[in-house]
Amino acid sequence: MLQALPQCPGKQEKGNRREARPLNIIELKGVEKQYHSKTALSGIDMSIGEGDSVTVFGPNGAGKTTLLKIISGLMQATRGKAFYNNKVYPESDIKKEVFYLGHKTALYNALTVQENINFICRLFSLNHRGESIENALRDHGLWERRMDPVNELSQGMKKRLALAKGFITNPEVFILDEPFTGLDLGWRSSVLSKIKNIRKQGKSVVISTHLVEEGYALADRVAFLHKGKLLFIKKKEEAEIGEIYSLFDSLGENIR
Repeated sequence: MLQALPQCPGKQEKGNRREARPLNIIELKGVEKQYHSKTALSGIDMSIGEGDSVTVFGPNGAGKTTLLKIISGLMQATRGKAFYNNKVYPESDIKKEVFYLGHKTALYNALTVQENINFICRLFSLNHRGESIENALRDHGLWERRMDPVNELSQGMKKRLALAKGFITNPEVFILDEPFTGLDLGWRSSVLSKIKNIRKQGKSVVISTHLVEEGYALADRVAFLHKGKLLFIKKKEEAEIGEIYSLFDSLGENIR
């Protein structure tokens, strides 16, 4: 018999009034990260505002994953400071407000698809109804596989399940490291549409990707990281897409 869907979340409202937020939800000031003798990031100053969307481009080994992990609170900087709502990490309760999707999908392979969703609901004290879980799984093409162990899924399906977990927790900030990797063209387009929809809800989004067209389409601002340093971060209107392609070309990265 199929396992009954549990009652699982909507975040609890804190009274009738929304708490005032600072202009920038996340700020990095003079952030550096070193691994032994290697400098992965150097002198990073960056801010993410409420409803902001920033796409970080850069060649392999530029430090993009390290940057996104520091933004998400999963990694501490060696020097400099990172702030969430004006509080220095890790004093702020960032983990419940920020969803990070990395190269590793952080799924429990021995559990079923549905059990992974149930677990995240309990972990975040969510109170979604069964139909909202069903909708999340259907929306990511996983409803028919809900009773299958995760270790039987393809890499693309695992990526979609990880995204479903993020969407159901309804965070304020989405940090997505190469979110299109492992997806076929159809699902790549679907995920692109989903990210556009969460932007319409006023969520903040930070993405790293080698897919210039998709990353550029999602951005309010674009950044380019090379050898751990930001070459620029500016409004999309000030950085033509051809400039980004030219930078990749000059660094010997053929991404066209």
